[in-house]
Amino acid sequence: MKFQTKRLSLALAGAALFVLAGCGGSGSGGTAATPATPATPVAAALTLSGTAATGAAISGGPVAVKCASGTGTATTNTDGSYTVSVANGALPCLVKVTAADGTVLHSVATGTGASASVNVTPATQLIVASLSGRDPAAYFTAFDATAAAAVTSAQVATAQTAVVATLKAAGVDLSALGDLITGSLKPAAGGVAGNAYDVALDALKAALATSGTTLADLTGNVVAVSPNVPPATAGGAAIDPAGVASLPADLLLKAKASTCAALRSTSYRFVVPKSSTPLANQLDTITINAATLATITSDGTTDTLVPVANSPCRFTGNGGKVEMVVSQAGIIVARGTNDGGLTFTPRIGLPAQTHTLAELAGVWNNLGTQTTGVTGVYTAAANTGTFDGAGTITGQTLGCFNNTTWNLSGADCSLTTPSIKFAANADGGFDSLDVATGALNGRMFAFRAGGGELMGVYVGIAGNFNFFTKQRTLTLPPVGRVTTNVGPNIGANLNIASVFGTGNQQTILSQNAAAVSYVRTAKTIGATNDHPETVTQNSPRDGYTLRTAASGVPAVDGTTVNVLEFTALFLRGMGMSPVVLPAAKLLVLSVDLP
Repeated sequence: MKFQTKRLSLALAGAALFVLAGCGGSGSGGTAATPATPATPVAAALTLSGTAATGAAISGGPVAVKCASGTGTATTNTDGSYTVSVANGALPCLVKVTAADGTVLHSVATGTGASASVNVTPATQLIVASLSGRDPAAYFTAFDATAAAAVTSAQVATAQTAVVATLKAAGVDLSALGDLITGSLKPAAGGVAGNAYDVALDALKAALATSGTTLADLTGNVVAVSPNVPPATAGGAAIDPAGVASLPADLLLKAKASTCAALRSTSYRFVVPKSSTPLANQLDTITINAATLATITSDGTTDTLVPVANSPCRFTGNGGKVEMVVSQAGIIVARGTNDGGLTFTPRIGLPAQTHTLAELAGVWNNLGTQTTGVTGVYTAAANTGTFDGAGTITGQTLGCFNNTTWNLSGADCSLTTPSIKFAANADGGFDSLDVATGALNGRMFAFRAGGGELMGVYVGIAGNFNFFTKQRTLTLPPVGRVTTNVGPNIGANLNIASVFGTGNQQTILSQNAAAVSYVRTAKTIGATNDHPETVTQNSPRDGYTLRTAASGVPAVDGTTVNVLEFTALFLRGMGMSPVVLPAAKLLVLSVDLP
């Protein structure tokens, strides 16, 4: 590889009982009859009907309904159709259908009136996930009048639009079907072909099978990116504060590499930082066929990736002149050469996505390189600033760098007034522009992973590059967690002198809640130099991590190890972190392996 997403109507009738009172008794007079007690009014009923299918009709499937008021049950017919009558029922409602193989699907009905049409399919399962921000099964269990009061037709429409867009990006286009909840659904039966909705469900089923992804996986990712995820829990399960790396939903339906589930068939936008090189030559788009490992760059150059033996998610290309590793969120970190192997420089690839300036709103941290004023020589830099919803950096930015020491805290930090803003680029990503002149000075690409987190990679016209993530207060990792990582060591001239090697492994031993720090053992994979080191979260400020320097640390094999200080920026949900080692003047791109 070279470098250069049968409606039923229920008529309700009320009955009134009228009693005529007559006169009786003797001719001298009579007593009026006592009026009869009115009959109890007939209870209102709500009827839900529709079709349940996964492509094939769900026959004989139990149906359960929970509404704002009232519940009901039924069983699907051989063609997947069902009808449920809910006494004293009121919309909105959730519908659950269980297939013979144990698959459980959900749907939602909104509006007013005495009837509603509700299909139940894998697509409506995803709509409920997006609507609620929770696992649909847990949402159904907890559904009551309070939850129902929060459901509107507009919210359902928004959720449906999001799901259709996600599936379309993954190659399953449902956009021409209209309303997936109330629209016509006719599964194939008795040799008669199904309608367009049925065909689309078959395509979704085939995409899941081909990609090796389950509907549960896809549902989980839709939950993660829903704007309605509860702050503490999703589907009753605690949200992992560490932000486990995962693919976005659209990539989950694309073909994967046999040795790396995170590498999918799609286009990747690369930044290729270089000194004294036009910005256009520091960008590339590479399309990868994950099934065959064939690649093609924007200039038409083709190549085939080669898996690294016994090391999942690692590959070489271009006759060994490219080495790359893929994070579990699908981010590619690589080194490559354009001079026959004399020098290697970094390449970072993000699966192509479209994002808006509004998504940038908030406080961001970054970590990466900055020019020193000497051509081709860079230093480490860390910055914290606030974007508004129009791409402008507001207020002052805290910037930390030292050309000589690479220190990123204390006296080497200062507040400055930013002079750049971002604007959307028609070819993807954002242009970085000088506020005063409008001159182009860089480009940034954004990527949202399966957990809903957003990151950015920026490259400047001078070859400087940075990783961006929203600022957050980091929590302590759990004791016993083991991570394995590998990646390039980038020097002050952007060169990568050595191959990635076997990588490193860390195991969390203990926590210090008061200090927000932890002790871990670290070692080189394949070696016996296990040794302890102390790491502090939110140092030098929120979102960053500091490893304490130590000399002569005893290792289990009897040797001693010098632990270098580092500052890292955890890219939540991405499976990678940029790490600066000031004493060695290195920027390490550390990628977690599966």
